Amino acid sequence: MREYKFQTGDENIEIFRRLRGAWRDVSATEHAVLIRLADGTAVRVEVDRHDIEPGFAAVCLIGESLTSDDAHAELADSVAHTTSDLGLGGNDVVLFTGATWLAGAGVRSDDASVDTSGMEAVVQQAGTPLDVPEHAEAMCLTHDAMVIASPVGSGCLIRIASLAGRLEVITDRAVIAAFLTMRSYASDDASDTTPTDSGGAVDPDAPDRRV
Repeated sequence: MREYKFQTGDENIEIFRRLRGAWRDVSATEHAVLIRLADGTAVRVEVDRHDIEPGFAAVCLIGESLTSDDAHAELADSVAHTTSDLGLGGNDVVLFTGATWLAGAGVRSDDASVDTSGMEAVVQQAGTPLDVPEHAEAMCLTHDAMVIASPVGSGCLIRIASLAGRLEVITDRAVIAAFLTMRSYASDDASDTTPTDSGGAVDPDAPDRRV
């Protein structure tokens, strides 16, 4: 298997670390999330796409730090999200490791006269490192999601929803808790979205990263 990494770099880690501070408001489109902070600055979250090799691409979360007048800009046609508890500050920020891979898949046809037995196509798929099959031809580790949790347990999930780079912003506590459990982060209280390392289910070579 050919193995690659296309993950959030140190410069972006520093930008995402600013989300620990008190939030003012959040607005989002399908391709960008603007988080304005109480100190008058802002962080813009977007998706970066990189061609790993011919026919194989990966997407990753990146951030841009905005100051001064830029921090007051509005995203056109954006949707506002309620994240009032994140205005308390002292937030916890975790980047989640994703994976995209190339693997063979059987070919199907709706035409009964076409014999597809033995036919195979190479398909690109996305998920977590634990989802990558042993027979994959190539695999690339990414950072595909981020959870920001307030001190009182509520929070915000920003994740890449497709290989096309569409972003989702989720503030529903039950949905975020389900995501944390699926990604091997969980707490004793199912309604608590605070990321707590459950220890052991995440590939040690591609750990989720608390920033």
